[in-house]
Amino acid sequence: MIKKKLKRKLTLSFAPLLLPFVFLLTFVFVLFNVVTADDSSNNNVNVNTTQQQVAKTIWDRALKEGGTKEGAAALIGNNQHESGGLIPSAIQSQASYDESKAMNGSIGGYGFGLAQWDSGRRVSLLKYAKSQKKSWTDTNIQVEFMFEHDDSDSTLIKKLVKETNINQATEDIMRKWERAGAVDSLSQRQEYAQYWYTFFTTGGDNGTGGGSGGGSGGSGITPDIPSGWTLDKPINTSGYIASSYEYKQCTWFTWNRAKDFGITFGMYMGNGADWQKQAGYTVTTTPTLHSAVSFSGGQTVGGQWNADPVYGHVAFVEGIHSDGSVLISQSGTGFSTVYTFQVLTKAQASQLHYVIGK
Repeated sequence: MIKKKLKRKLTLSFAPLLLPFVFLLTFVFVLFNVVTADDSSNNNVNVNTTQQQVAKTIWDRALKEGGTKEGAAALIGNNQHESGGLIPSAIQSQASYDESKAMNGSIGGYGFGLAQWDSGRRVSLLKYAKSQKKSWTDTNIQVEFMFEHDDSDSTLIKKLVKETNINQATEDIMRKWERAGAVDSLSQRQEYAQYWYTFFTTGGDNGTGGGSGGGSGGSGITPDIPSGWTLDKPINTSGYIASSYEYKQCTWFTWNRAKDFGITFGMYMGNGADWQKQAGYTVTTTPTLHSAVSFSGGQTVGGQWNADPVYGHVAFVEGIHSDGSVLISQSGTGFSTVYTFQVLTKAQASQLHYVIGK
């Protein structure tokens, strides 16, 4: 009896000392579960291209600021349109960098970066980057500037990304935060936003074409016609001429492939990214059979690779399925064969520009 009483007394005497540790362990357990839950919703997304990585940086930060998934996607959609493909180094009209001009806040029409910050906002971005001893082209610098150092616009974007309707959020960001002049681009921005919403809510790039969002999954690069697809005319490059387009370049192949169907493009359409900008041609964002599909510099090609950041890429539309997926044929010195095929999902295809030949 004496031993039992002594043991009970010792246990009771240590109880007050143990209580802080119990509370600490409970707090750590709760914190761990909160962090884990947050990580599962924000970070378990496969990203395989530079464009996807930039998008994820924006997505993660918007959610961290209390934004909705719809609002985060709306911001990415606007940034994609502004920068020509989520390219942090983008300068308006593909102009070159001029320090004296860039640091002059009275100069407009010289937008920089993901949001194409212009005038005083451009100067603020450059000053912030310099204060951090980083390049203004750094994605993380731009996203940090976007949410914390863009004066009242940082407060505004934190509010706008909390909206729950993706189309309305895209429009509000365009009109109130971007203050875009060309509001006819709204539908394209909304398509981009819808794409990224689907991309991030379905796990990102699955490694077979990237993203989902309507239609069958895209396919990887292959020299063979993908299963389930046929060509309206076979490809025979033996009769393809080089002329003004160098052999095995994307422009060479697309120009010649169009000729197989009696379709004519100019002899001097420029680089792949330039085709969508040539005067005298109908250009649409609706996939069009036997058209040339022009990729902007750095734009993802089916989630498998990115077009050259300067020259872009151009390919030929071989087929369109009822689910909205698109089969393209293409060439390029980076491929081991003269030409290859890729299947783009409906969502991927909706982000591109289709140039209709004559």
